[in-house]
Amino acid sequence: MRGMNRRGQQLMGMPFSMIFAIFLMIVFVVIAFVAVGYFLDIGRSSGVGMFYRELQDAVDEAFSSQSSEASFDIDLPTKIERVCFANLSARITSEGADYDAIKNYYIYDANVFLVPPEFAENMQWKLIEYINISKITSGKNPYCVNVKDGLRINKGFYDKLVWIE
Repeated sequence: MRGMNRRGQQLMGMPFSMIFAIFLMIVFVVIAFVAVGYFLDIGRSSGVGMFYRELQDAVDEAFSSQSSEASFDIDLPTKIERVCFANLSARITSEGADYDAIKNYYIYDANVFLVPPEFAENMQWKLIEYINISKITSGKNPYCVNVKDGLRINKGFYDKLVWIE
């Protein structure tokens, strides 16, 4: 009888403990990939949140000074292409892909939008205080800037609010 059990193991090629160990390794590798993906999602979300916080801090700094002209590097997840400033309650002067991406957010009290919004980690829009949205969008509404170009944050000596170009 002993020979029969051994023969059954040889037919399978591997003992049950070895098969179970391989199964456990596969499960652990899958769980590791899921965990890494989860933490990468958190990193992208925090990157968008940090962008808004840093932009508001830079605007606050310019607002509290008598006059200011500073550059602002945009650090966002790679799939976000543009940052748009829009006054959706005013006349839209430049319709197109950028406006189509943000037009549904007119119900929110917001003036900054990320395009394309599907990669903004559920933070597609934000209200940045102390910016002169009328001046920013006077030539083009919405006014969009490529992420790689960065922003210029300005405030003149006689200006009450900050404008961005």
